[in-house]
Amino acid sequence: MPSSRLFRVVIAAVSISMVAGVGPARADTINPPLPDLPSTSSREGLAISVSHPMGVKADTRRAIESAARSVGAEVYPGRAVTLGLTRMSRGQRTVQRVRRGWRIPMSTVAHHDAVVRSVMGGDIADVLLSGRVVMGESSAGVRRAQVGDVVTLVGKKPRLEKSMSTKAKDKKRPVARLEIGAIVDDELVGGADLLVSMRDIEALGATLNTRYTMIGFRRAADAQRALADVGVVNGLSVRVRATWDAPNPDATMGLGVAKARLGEFAYTIDGKGRVRVDPGWTHRNITPRQNFEDIQIRAACHREIWTAIQGALTEIRAAGWSRLVDVENANRYGGCHYARLNRIAEDLEFLSRHSWAMALDFNTTTNAQGRPPNMPCGIVRIFRKWGFAWGGNFTPADGMHFEYVGERRDNIAFPSRYCPNIIGGDG
Repeated sequence: MPSSRLFRVVIAAVSISMVAGVGPARADTINPPLPDLPSTSSREGLAISVSHPMGVKADTRRAIESAARSVGAEVYPGRAVTLGLTRMSRGQRTVQRVRRGWRIPMSTVAHHDAVVRSVMGGDIADVLLSGRVVMGESSAGVRRAQVGDVVTLVGKKPRLEKSMSTKAKDKKRPVARLEIGAIVDDELVGGADLLVSMRDIEALGATLNTRYTMIGFRRAADAQRALADVGVVNGLSVRVRATWDAPNPDATMGLGVAKARLGEFAYTIDGKGRVRVDPGWTHRNITPRQNFEDIQIRAACHREIWTAIQGALTEIRAAGWSRLVDVENANRYGGCHYARLNRIAEDLEFLSRHSWAMALDFNTTTNAQGRPPNMPCGIVRIFRKWGFAWGGNFTPADGMHFEYVGERRDNIAFPSRYCPNIIGGDG
């Protein structure tokens, strides 16, 4: 299996030197150095992915294909969607089942066979080619899955008449029973629950290409330059990642990892399109709505992240920056827990991370989703210190959003577009 994996995070030493400040987020103009690019004559394992949760536009796809041709590379589509797990069986025995009309959200990705073979290896490609699925180890641990278990998956709802009820549409959802052919490191599946073949994901209703992956080039620098020359760069319109990238402080936890940390729930969508989460999970994991100390944000958050939010708010107050947090706005429009579909990727049925109450929104009016962020960078770095990724560098940007990742992120040097960390300084 190739040592370089898709979405693989490679640690590299990068230094950033700048003046500390609490001003609003701004584009990075100091151009901190990128990590050393791999220099190899082998094409194996090198890949660049270009993605957008609402699908990659046709003009962007053509630009990627043009860049690939210029460096002798190939480009293949990939897809991502949330499928619903309703049952897992082992032989004749049911290991996991949810009640009728409910399902467990399973983040699912698919790549072309050529990409899987080049980046993940022939063994994984053969599993998918045989009609089986690959499960990430965190997701497998949550349900104690084993190779050979069979999962029943409910696919994406079809586009049917608006007059049809949600219940009627659910009956039209495609269903598949697929055997687990391998359980692998979360990194190999990009933190998702499942990796499936393009054939199987299409059979389950996912037809939108959310990423394109370039492989087959010899020099990393040439491939990156070719994409930049046609305007395909990481930013607000598309997300560009490579197998050799350094860790990104604003990368979020994969859903499989988040479930292992915060618990897994079943959900349903009622006749009005509202998401309902298993009330037992909510009772066990979500704090009642209450005020934090020092800065009086009032929210219902996951018990796992309460201490981290409190630590960040206490440090913000100690720094004299309380005035930069709009408490009234946070208590009216922000907060933690809100079970709903992701507003950007609703059609792919991704649940918002607020469904897990693992994210906090505030200053929403000045940091609207999809617009350049205006969050004070001092606040951003404090939240990173307390184990949060910031949405200002998401694609599209979501500057109001701080999402728990459970590890310190202010000490990672990375050329963020907005609010790069200050390494070696006091900020």
